[in-house]
Amino acid sequence: MAGDFPLDPIVATFARYGPRKASMEDVAAALGVSRQALYLRFGSKGALIDWATRGLVDSSLAAALASIEQPAKTLAERLADALDAWVGRHMAALHASPHGAEIIAMLQRDPPDAARATERRLVAAMAEAIRLSGPGSAVARAGSMAQALCWTARGLVHAVPDHASFRRQLDSIVGALVAR
Repeated sequence: MAGDFPLDPIVATFARYGPRKASMEDVAAALGVSRQALYLRFGSKGALIDWATRGLVDSSLAAALASIEQPAKTLAERLADALDAWVGRHMAALHASPHGAEIIAMLQRDPPDAARATERRLVAAMAEAIRLSGPGSAVARAGSMAQALCWTARGLVHAVPDHASFRRQLDSIVGALVAR
């Protein structure tokens, strides 16, 4: 089962060398296993990248959905926390990697179907939270607002220099949008 391997060393290896230059030997060394063990488990580097991407997407969605379900927080705080869990938490690693731009370009050029479907789940959960907790004017456009917030968060990752700036801008944008 692919889950036998920890995700973090695999992701760190691809961040260090880039998806094209990282070899199965590099990943195997980071995991302390043989290259053959990786090939037996995944079959190819492409399958390993797909598995790692899916693991990151799934863990990001789980954290984002948990953020939406925080009853003690305001709607704006819950939405901002969810978007931070979805994309903000990856910002430092992408900016620190010499291959961050390559990784982002690869994912934007050919996003895995699973990532698109997962983002649709997040948008639906955010829209439902807006419908249930948002001001009356937001209810009719909850889906559009949720999608716009996801796109905005993804754009902010590239537009601001650090996570603190990301969060400040995100809090401001989410607060302004749901306050109407």
